Amino acid sequence: MTNITLLCSDGPHHLYLAAEILDAFGRVRVIVEPGREQASRLLRNGHYRAYLWTRYHEWRRRLFGYDAYRRRYFVREREPRTWDALRRHAGVRYLETSWINDTTVLDALRDDLSDVYIVMGTKKIGEALLSLVPADRIINIHGGHLPYYRGNHCFFFALRHGELDKLSTTIHRVSAGLDTGAIISRHSVRFCADDNSETLYSRAERAAIDSLVARLKREPDIAAWSSEPQPNVGSTYRMRDRGPLVELVHHLGAIRRRLAAGPNRGKETS
Repeated sequence: MTNITLLCSDGPHHLYLAAEILDAFGRVRVIVEPGREQASRLLRNGHYRAYLWTRYHEWRRRLFGYDAYRRRYFVREREPRTWDALRRHAGVRYLETSWINDTTVLDALRDDLSDVYIVMGTKKIGEALLSLVPADRIINIHGGHLPYYRGNHCFFFALRHGELDKLSTTIHRVSAGLDTGAIISRHSVRFCADDNSETLYSRAERAAIDSLVARLKREPDIAAWSSEPQPNVGSTYRMRDRGPLVELVHHLGAIRRRLAAGPNRGKETS
């Protein structure tokens, strides 16, 4: 039986991935770095601007209903459907940490090796952790079209730039850089008139998760999966790059395009 370790945050899509792995393989080790801990660590370490941008985006997502949408989109028909249910499952080994590179995580990884390591939604994986994991057995699910969109809010910026052919989630190998490892696969979605960055992101993430779990069942040796090194192109986007003014300009542009298309063409937002 394939042993899988998932290093993730605590969003609905992370729970969905953990539960799908559990369904497919009967067991999974889950190491969770909650979003609240990611924000708190920024504050503790004196990264005040990054902390405030994180809080701003939390507020923005609640205001526009994106959090509620994502929770609905990733609801599963089968148990486990909540983090509490996942933690209680006999097939789950669960560890929650304030930092993904904490010594408790390193000790856990050192004591018990896995066949597959999947990263999704954590802060950047440090060199100490990477040294404990075979380089060909750790992969990341990145919400963006690599190599052109690294970092955060990749679907938003692809929409803003009008690059509708770059609305993708990418599965790639993990390296020391940020979203720079060799590309295994991209999972693209098609833009529809009533889409926004959240609907597109959620569809692509779910498609990537479903495809990944299905492939792991067929081909559990991820070291044998083909991958292509990334060329040195593209941009990295940070939380601060999607500020209120950028958001406003994008929304106004979407409104203008909708009006120009006529009342019967549907709507476009971000």
